[in-house]
Amino acid sequence: MKRIKLGIIGTGIAARELHLPALNKLKDKFEITAVCNHTEKKAKDFSKLVGGVPYYLDYKDLLKNKEIEAVDIVLPIDLNYKVTKDALQYRKHVFVEKPIAANLTEANKMLDLDKEYSKVKMVAENYRYRKVFEKAKQRIKNKEIGKPYSFVWNAFMHVTEENKYARTEWRKHHKYPGGFVMDGGVHNIAALRFIFGEVVSVYAFTKNINPNIGKPDTMTMHLKFKNGIDGLLNLFFSTNAYWENRFYVFGDNGSIIINDDKIILKSNGKKDKRINSSDDLGFEKEFLNFYYAVTKGKSVLSSFDEAYKDFIVILNGLRSAESGKRIHFRNL
Repeated sequence: MKRIKLGIIGTGIAARELHLPALNKLKDKFEITAVCNHTEKKAKDFSKLVGGVPYYLDYKDLLKNKEIEAVDIVLPIDLNYKVTKDALQYRKHVFVEKPIAANLTEANKMLDLDKEYSKVKMVAENYRYRKVFEKAKQRIKNKEIGKPYSFVWNAFMHVTEENKYARTEWRKHHKYPGGFVMDGGVHNIAALRFIFGEVVSVYAFTKNINPNIGKPDTMTMHLKFKNGIDGLLNLFFSTNAYWENRFYVFGDNGSIIINDDKIILKSNGKKDKRINSSDDLGFEKEFLNFYYAVTKGKSVLSSFDEAYKDFIVILNGLRSAESGKRIHFRNL
């Protein structure tokens, strides 16, 4: 079996705690060949963690290594476009962390890169690969709750300045709109679009409860979908002393309750059905998708186009909150 020679650019929390465990399960498919961080200690430490491979302080030096076939870009969001462009110019396949870019201009340029280069390009949106959303989507498709008409997703988190993600400088002083609402919220939008399809309009409001973790940290979005379903997404990152992650889908003959990785299916006249959908949050499956796209020419589920649409939904939510008006989408 062919192993892809992979370079990892960025050795922070996501690389260490999210990507590396998945890659360690897939050692028959990926060979981590080199790593890069502009801080030598971090680069050296990560190199030791993955077996003492060569490390670089400048990502372009890593890209010049002709042995490397693909790169995993795990950097601050505002670097996504620049590093992706350089990687493609060096003829590398690209796996880049979400969201797709730091602003609309660069998001549009990412779509241009997608058209210009034939290498595999994929955004690391693990929610598209999670069992819980796959199973929920299938049960909705099977009409197990009748015809769905609405949803409510409460993503309530108490993120403080001590949180390991909130402590990162590039999140505290973010160079992209929306702070945690953008960084975390694209996950929820990816799952909603995966289940329900395209969004046609959004009306939202935001608040800044704890500016020390970025702005805004609170958003409620009323989303309308092309298929007629509408509902509420509550992204609250400063719900003091309270955490909840519950996603309700309401149909005309039942309801689905998703609580993290567990599903409760409620149908009129029937006993509740409980479905355990535990996994590694989809990280292994997304790397498998990338692997088979590179080696077998398979399509990627989390394409630049899909990630662009996730980004646009959050961006238009922020615009709605600023203007106080509903934003209607075009060409999505």
